Amino acid sequence: MIRSIVMRLICSLMVVLAPFILSAQNVDVNAERVSMDNAVLRTLDGAASALSSSVWPAYIGNVDTTTSNAFSAYSLNYYWPLLAQRSDTTEVLASSHGRYRGLVFNDGVARVQGDLGFMLRPGTTSNEGSSESFMLGRASARVMGSLGSNLGFFLDLSNGSRLRGSASRIAQTDPTLGRTLKFTIEDSAFFDRYIGYVQYQSEYLRIRYGREALQFGNSPIDNLVHSMNAPLLDGLLLDVPYKSVRFTMTHSAANGLDTSGRAVPGKYIATHRIAVEPTSWLSVGLNDMIVYWGRGLDLAYLNPLAFFVSAGLSTQERNQNDNSLIGADITLRPLKGLMVYGSLIVDDLSYTSLGDTSIAGNNNKFAYQLGVSKSLGQEGAASRMMVSAEYARIDPFTYSHRSINASYTSFGAPVGYDMQSNSDRLALQLRYWLTPRTYVRVDADYTRHGENLLDANGNLIMGEDPRYPGSGIQVPVGNVGGDILRGDGDFLYGNAFLRGNLSHQRRLRLWFSAEWANNIFTDLNIGYTNRNSGNSPTNFFFGALEIRVGY
Repeated sequence: MIRSIVMRLICSLMVVLAPFILSAQNVDVNAERVSMDNAVLRTLDGAASALSSSVWPAYIGNVDTTTSNAFSAYSLNYYWPLLAQRSDTTEVLASSHGRYRGLVFNDGVARVQGDLGFMLRPGTTSNEGSSESFMLGRASARVMGSLGSNLGFFLDLSNGSRLRGSASRIAQTDPTLGRTLKFTIEDSAFFDRYIGYVQYQSEYLRIRYGREALQFGNSPIDNLVHSMNAPLLDGLLLDVPYKSVRFTMTHSAANGLDTSGRAVPGKYIATHRIAVEPTSWLSVGLNDMIVYWGRGLDLAYLNPLAFFVSAGLSTQERNQNDNSLIGADITLRPLKGLMVYGSLIVDDLSYTSLGDTSIAGNNNKFAYQLGVSKSLGQEGAASRMMVSAEYARIDPFTYSHRSINASYTSFGAPVGYDMQSNSDRLALQLRYWLTPRTYVRVDADYTRHGENLLDANGNLIMGEDPRYPGSGIQVPVGNVGGDILRGDGDFLYGNAFLRGNLSHQRRLRLWFSAEWANNIFTDLNIGYTNRNSGNSPTNFFFGALEIRVGY
């Protein structure tokens, strides 16, 4: 009886304190996915606004504190040491709610939680009948906390070793490794990663500087402006949520290589997003993006209220070298548990040539997606299900640029939707939670891609400029707009969708993740990719079992 009363008092204290004490700290989407899953489900259920889940990561003060919700209760349990439940506390290998932490410190003003983690991932790959086993190991340490109620910080350092297997094949099983310099380009046996930021958070303002995963949009599968699958970017985030309006700005350093393989000097990507929710069932967002390089930080693009398209046209250098895009998205909840969403990106636009399939229409470059998600099960229950389906299309040369250094990429990968230009995709996703931290996820997609025309050495086919017969001028006639890193040659022919060496890809992924006991996690990943035709047909299979201890 006494234990029951004490637990009720603790839960009440968590509900009261969480919005204030935790407000300076972000949800750790890399290690703690429950808060993000909860936000998506609450949006579908109509218990939270679409604005609250349209920009990730969210700050912890925005996490639901309804302890009758199993997902919310898990998140509050997970972040419990950061609550100001008592002062003057220093504990090594601390235990709270059955979960161990490497360090807990609280003196009433500073709150710090330190964690250690260890991972071992054995697996196997098979490609065209050739099988190979692999093994990865990784040690990591994380420190997160706040100073007062408004200043927060986070640092996650990890260092891993490839104990067995080839880097190129392992990278196909894990996109994050495929975008790690030492792992892929340098083919090193060691790889590392860090996530770190400092942040000021008040009721209506969040300012973050550092590196962290980022997402704009309400699609549970992928998004066009900022994707959770994209390489991590270092930079500034400004987020201003106020009632039914939310403004978000980013300005980040990106990494890229030019056609000669040299690093692109000073590449930056900046984005703005303004979203409004006029009713409980409708949310509308507007976005603009700019990519620039080679001249250091541009203060015109650091202006939160600048319109990037106009700023990009203001000087000759910006007009020639910078890549501006605009976009819009809409989220509808016509019924409880049902969400319909759509997004549009406009890379270039000429009203006079809309619908023109000749060269004159090449100034029109779009990307768009349309999807639907449905939640099943009782709201707030530990066992839930969500089904999502969407169609996405990216026109030829969209996200790329004639100044190749200004593609909307980092480390050669899209910052937005994880798909090449001149492609479309039909994607299905099923998520089933047995508990908030034990789930099965199945992803299936079918992708068509009009790939660039390559010669026998794998290089773009060059030929005489078709616009000037007899001139002898050599241009990339093989570029059909199928490579986000090659925007040159976009006015040689009419940019017909799926023109080029057409490939058909079918992909199936199964992910089972569980926390069998506090601090002990396993992730089983199985994937199959079949791609026929195109430049690199393949039948690739992989299976991996990851065991993590700590976090």
